[in-house]
Amino acid sequence: MGFNHCYVSNVLQIQKELDEYGLKEFVRRYQKYDAISGDTESIDFIEGLVKKYYNETNNNTVNNNSIS
Repeated sequence: MGFNHCYVSNVLQIQKELDEYGLKEFVRRYQKYDAISGDTESIDFIEGLVKKYYNETNNNTVNNNSIS
């Protein structure tokens, strides 16, 4: 069994990845890692985006279920 680790660079590079891949693909890429290390600002940025994505996804599911 392996351990997937990712080292992230500065937040500007992470922002470029977000712009290039979009939020859904960006989150998919980073959620597969067991650990992320590197620049604290970058890690906080990634964690914030993942939380935002899942909050939006959960809100859309709840809203769609309540309409039915």
